[in-house]
Amino acid sequence: MSVSKQLIILILFTCISSAVSAQDQGNTVFRFLSISPDARSAALGGSHAAVISPNSSQFIINPAFLNLSEMDRVHFSYLNHLGDIRFGTANYARKLPGIGNISASLRYLNYGDLTRLDESGNDIGSASANDLALTLGFATSVTSRLSYGLSVSGIYSSLIGYSSSAIAFSGGLMYNFPDRETALGAYINNAGTQISTYNGITEHLPLNLALGIVHRLQYIPVRLHFTLNRLNNWPLEYIDDEQSPSFFEALPRHITGGAEFLFGERVTARIGYDTWLNSQTSTGKRVDGAGLSFGVGIHLNTMDIDFSRTSFSDMGSVVQLGIGLKI
Repeated sequence: MSVSKQLIILILFTCISSAVSAQDQGNTVFRFLSISPDARSAALGGSHAAVISPNSSQFIINPAFLNLSEMDRVHFSYLNHLGDIRFGTANYARKLPGIGNISASLRYLNYGDLTRLDESGNDIGSASANDLALTLGFATSVTSRLSYGLSVSGIYSSLIGYSSSAIAFSGGLMYNFPDRETALGAYINNAGTQISTYNGITEHLPLNLALGIVHRLQYIPVRLHFTLNRLNNWPLEYIDDEQSPSFFEALPRHITGGAEFLFGERVTARIGYDTWLNSQTSTGKRVDGAGLSFGVGIHLNTMDIDFSRTSFSDMGSVVQLGIGLKI
């Protein structure tokens, strides 16, 4: 490893991690930054820190993925969220010979038709609300097995006549064991600050520190994913917690798990589970599918099609569709 690359990695994780203890997940703005940017990630339960053969749109989660993605591709994703909320992404990735891989991604969220009410509850017309993020990423290899990546996002939000903007930085590492189809990953997402605020009060961005592993079973064509999310907010207390949970009580709250079932080179089935999403949406009255997701990927010569469905218990389910094209 060259001295310059060592210095880049040191500066990256020293600067970004300094924001970890300063930001609390319980009071954040720009929550749309935490939505899975593609259907593959959503089908696996959410934001995993390590993935085998990631697509370029997943660098939004771990920027190091970009070094292992296929280049000269465009990727589009559409999510039909709860209510009238619509979320879409567009991504393009390209290789810079001798330097590394770069990518640009646009995320857009529309809250649908909103009705404005005065203090007496009278209808005073319609209103709009939108979120937008433009992310630029770079990734390269340190060694044949170790990759790192960086990204910067410009964020803008307009909510019923008010607006706010911010800048956020992300960084990630991934270490591959190619002979075993196993990888370890780590990332820090959305370390940044608001540039302008809605009402003069500065709020934190949805920071996420995560560690994870993916491993393909030796005799079965299945990849298992395991990630600990939100490590910067370890207690991750529930609303009805009467006291702060112990270490082992808090541990399951950070777990995101998933599996990919490989049916040859053309079809991949996926399933995932997010314990935190389950805790936030489960009714507690019966066994339901809150936090459970599944999906399928179809891999063609010049196109990838991914589909996912995630359950929010009694609130309903959301469906996400992604298309990747070779250009």
